[in-house]
Amino acid sequence: MSTTAQATTAQVRQAMVSNCLWGVQHEADIHYLETRPMPIDIAVHHLPFTTDCSGFATLMAKWSGAGDPNGSGFDGQGYTGTMLDHCEHITAAETQPGDFVVFGPGGGEHVVILIESAAKGLGALCVSHGQEKGPLRTTVQDEANSHDKPLTYLRLPGGGTGTPTPPSSNHNPYCPLAVDGGFGPLTVKALQWVLGVTPDGGFGPITKKALQSHLHVPVDGQIGPQTIKALQAHVGVTQDGDWGSKTTQGLQRALNAGRF
Repeated sequence: MSTTAQATTAQVRQAMVSNCLWGVQHEADIHYLETRPMPIDIAVHHLPFTTDCSGFATLMAKWSGAGDPNGSGFDGQGYTGTMLDHCEHITAAETQPGDFVVFGPGGGEHVVILIESAAKGLGALCVSHGQEKGPLRTTVQDEANSHDKPLTYLRLPGGGTGTPTPPSSNHNPYCPLAVDGGFGPLTVKALQWVLGVTPDGGFGPITKKALQSHLHVPVDGQIGPQTIKALQAHVGVTQDGDWGSKTTQGLQRALNAGRF
């Protein structure tokens, strides 16, 4: 594979992850219904829309510049069975972000999109749109607990004619984040990237002081009400001095928008 082809493939996979996480952020406007033809002629990031698990996977592939995982040229037809027939079957160790996991025997019953390699095991993160409350960021293990075996790993097909959607307008490699209010390692890394400190995912003294410096408050490494209110003002949420989920959601939105 040429260097150019490798770069293109990496861009498509990065776009798959970005578009899937965008879906997670906008799950309130993405509804669930098994209908054919799939709604695959939707403009990139246009809302609202309604589809099922394989329809969501197919739309993400189209938006990201990949090939139709059903092998039908994005004509709106297909389901997990056509994905199983068309896509290359691979092992968990061979998976990369953007690949698929189909659950169930025969033609399958559900498909999710990996946002990290499943080589790490069933704890690998994926995006699933199998119900009205979705798409959701979850783990392969959680999906396996809800669906029949076996698990079949499928390679994201190349050959798409579309142009990959850029993964992030601000080039933060840890964005877009799911706006879930959880101040976990990924959100911390995105914050650390903006602050210019080592992105290790730990909210320690160095990161706290860098945050205070960024917010123009006294730099003492103690995240008290003054720092929190400055953060809340910065991200546009209620300034009550209590760093809860709404504050983190405001932070995640600001990081995603490149305006932190």
